[in-house]
Amino acid sequence: MFRLRQLMVLMALAGVGCGPVQPPADAGVDAGPGVLCANFPERLDANYTAAKGCWLVLKTPTIAAGVTLTLAPGAKLVFSSETALLIAAAQSLQAIGTQDEPIILTGALPVRGFWKGLTLTGTTVASQLDYVIVEYGGDTKADTAAAGIKLTADSRGVRASISHTTMRESEGYGLFLAGSAVVPTFVGNVMTKNTLGPANVDAELVGRLDSTSTFTGNDKDEIVVRASRLETSATWDNLGVPYHLKSDLASIGSATLTLKPGVRLIMAPEAALTISGTAALIAEGTAEKPVVFTGETQTRGAWEGITIDTNNASNLLRHTIVEYAGNTSSDVNAAAVKAMADSRGVQLKLDHLTVRQSQGWGLRLGGSAIVPVFTSNVFTQNALGPAMIDSNVAHVLSLDSTYTGNDVDKVLVDAQWVSSTVTWRAIPVPYVINDPVRPQAVWTLEPGVTLEMMPMTSIRVDGDAAGFRAVGTAAKPITITGTNKTRGSWDGIDFDTTLNSANALEHCVIKYGGGGSRLGWSGMIFAHADSHGVRVSVTNSTIQHSGVWGIYMGSSQTGAVMGNTYADNAMGDFFHEP
Repeated sequence: MFRLRQLMVLMALAGVGCGPVQPPADAGVDAGPGVLCANFPERLDANYTAAKGCWLVLKTPTIAAGVTLTLAPGAKLVFSSETALLIAAAQSLQAIGTQDEPIILTGALPVRGFWKGLTLTGTTVASQLDYVIVEYGGDTKADTAAAGIKLTADSRGVRASISHTTMRESEGYGLFLAGSAVVPTFVGNVMTKNTLGPANVDAELVGRLDSTSTFTGNDKDEIVVRASRLETSATWDNLGVPYHLKSDLASIGSATLTLKPGVRLIMAPEAALTISGTAALIAEGTAEKPVVFTGETQTRGAWEGITIDTNNASNLLRHTIVEYAGNTSSDVNAAAVKAMADSRGVQLKLDHLTVRQSQGWGLRLGGSAIVPVFTSNVFTQNALGPAMIDSNVAHVLSLDSTYTGNDVDKVLVDAQWVSSTVTWRAIPVPYVINDPVRPQAVWTLEPGVTLEMMPMTSIRVDGDAAGFRAVGTAAKPITITGTNKTRGSWDGIDFDTTLNSANALEHCVIKYGGGGSRLGWSGMIFAHADSHGVRVSVTNSTIQHSGVWGIYMGSSQTGAVMGNTYADNAMGDFFHEP
């Protein structure tokens, strides 16, 4: 068998181009006219240097622990079928060629996967590859993640610098990096003409790949990322090919993930990107080179989306596109981008963000979200609508953003409190209120705002610190209506023991309320108080389709009620207790 393998290798040598060399004492065999190669030792028990020239590797070398193998510039190792070069157990490989005399590791036949490739594993002793060509390796018969160069590791880790090295014609990947690998230098490398792609890399090592290297010309031009956790801050460069995340990725602890302009991430089905702890996500593209998050399939809900659950002020999505996310199979209120948190709070800046083709909402913001920047964002072609926003943060929505072109062009407000003095902007779609809203400070609606109130919802202004100011204009009235266009479909607006001077309804259209009779309310607009008093004015407004009185004011109410238009109010238009 050995002689047969040797003969097969010799017959192939003309194809790999070994030139004549002076063999050592244990010379191999004559490879044909003008070609003479040496047999590479089958066992290395001490440090060994392979000189310039052609070496036949007929069997995977056995290398003793602690041995350093040195390959001189111009050395060419020709590997027989199913052989490999394995560096492990505190061994070291020093393969330092030159631009004019690279070191070559090749197969005896120019066939992808003809040999297994170079593997470094379980050694903390530093190896170095510089001006090396590794080709025709990556045999995938026994290893579906085979590669021309593979750095794997156990608890001891593995350490190697790789520069000016070409990994080509692999049946697997050009390069494979385990999560515990240490790669001090990675520069000027070329991964091309590989079947599975240029590289398969653990998320912890992606940041070592650099834009001075080449990753194109493969059968699949993408970096496969074995995602799980990112515990060390990293910057992912635009390498000219996308990163393909095969599972969830969580940035935890204090790790910051920075994505450079032009980076494209392909997300596996149901995969998610989660930022938690004190970690941060900085996805900062440009108008010409946005950062893109997309799905393996161009279908809504192809992946879960991005969840920010950290109070790190660095969180930023700028000139970023998030598409085909928001899988609703396990969360009916899923969103492509979510900023959710408990009492810790969450911070996120959104600038020229585009969210599209979500199976759920485009954006979802929890009540503790802080969004200091919200500029020129686009939420379109999303199934549930542009956004689901807690009532405490609805004021961040900007007029220069786009909320239309969705299956439902409405913003759902997850209502409870409006805790600070804020103004809701007159975005071109309605705010849909799903629960009673209770301002604790002055809540102002801009002219042109539309609120759609779901059944059994209300606006409840209680106490002097609370205020509700809805002052429109004749050209831009404020509309407060029901999602159901029937009398009493929502409860109404209740002013209770509040003397806040901001309380005013002017140039408003208020309709289809007055369902609050079960609460003891007598009007769609209801003002009541004890001796403390209540202050609110209602002027130049249209009050109609109430299930009770249109306006009912208690005896202690002060403020003007005039210039209003009434229609179809069940119990009457306006009543003021004597």
